[in-house]
Amino acid sequence: MNGKKVLITGGLGNLGSWLTTYFANKYEVYVLSKNISIQLECKYKVIQANITNYNDLKSKLNIDFDYCIHTASYNEFFHNNYPKDALLINSLGTRNLIEVLKGTNIKNFIYLSTFHVYGSNDGIITENTQLNPKNDYASTHLFAEYYLKQFFNTHNFPFVTFRLTNSYGTPRYKNSTKWYLVLNDLVKSAYEKNKIILKSNGKAKRDFIWMGDVCSVIEKSLDFKPNNGNIFNLSSGTTFSMMDLANKVQDMYQQRYNKNIEIVINYKDKSLSLDLEVDNSKLKEFGDFNFCDKFNTEINNIFNLLEKN
Repeated sequence: MNGKKVLITGGLGNLGSWLTTYFANKYEVYVLSKNISIQLECKYKVIQANITNYNDLKSKLNIDFDYCIHTASYNEFFHNNYPKDALLINSLGTRNLIEVLKGTNIKNFIYLSTFHVYGSNDGIITENTQLNPKNDYASTHLFAEYYLKQFFNTHNFPFVTFRLTNSYGTPRYKNSTKWYLVLNDLVKSAYEKNKIILKSNGKAKRDFIWMGDVCSVIEKSLDFKPNNGNIFNLSSGTTFSMMDLANKVQDMYQQRYNKNIEIVINYKDKSLSLDLEVDNSKLKEFGDFNFCDKFNTEINNIFNLLEKN
């Protein structure tokens, strides 16, 4: 362990728990969370606080952190009052965090934004693609990006923003709130219903990136030099259709349980198959990044998790 202190906000969440487990082996990890009921099998310290409360943050973040990895956000758009809560948590919460940390010796602030700020589902997306958010999830993350640029300009606050595509990986605990995510949902459907139910016609294509690769990229980005242009697409550069994923789950189910399972398609969905590429060439200029296809491994691990419980 190198002795450097890393603050991971939302470090008990879906991606955050992967990051906490990954960084706990090498750094002194502090997890900022308002929910302390979750226990991960690694060494870390918990700071219970609400990022929408500036005074709460200021009183509790009195540690000289080397780095902050900011994953805490509110993405459940299907909940009541989502627009207001997303603005408070994703935008104002990020500003509160920056305000508290700007006077410290923090070396870098890593922000997990989203590729949805582009508002595109086809074509080639680069960091220069026009920003065109189409929902509160995208807009509130974009507002947070603007706060980072603002504080870089006024206080030279160091940051790296990653516009993340669709990350996948086995939940660290069964009572995760993220079972609605595509791969989790498909495997859970196969396990519990003995059929794979697609909510679409299966033609939609998305870029999927393994959470282990996300962790690796973020670690390497800790030492990126402060720059107002430190905004990167965090993608694998490879797209898969929903049907591709359903077929992978079907194959792994048949190998594992030695029986066939059907894929149920939503034929009412008339959307077309659109070609999408979230370009990551800018990121690759900063390091030797390789991205893995871990779908089969994670599908098996999700089945293990479901069986275990």
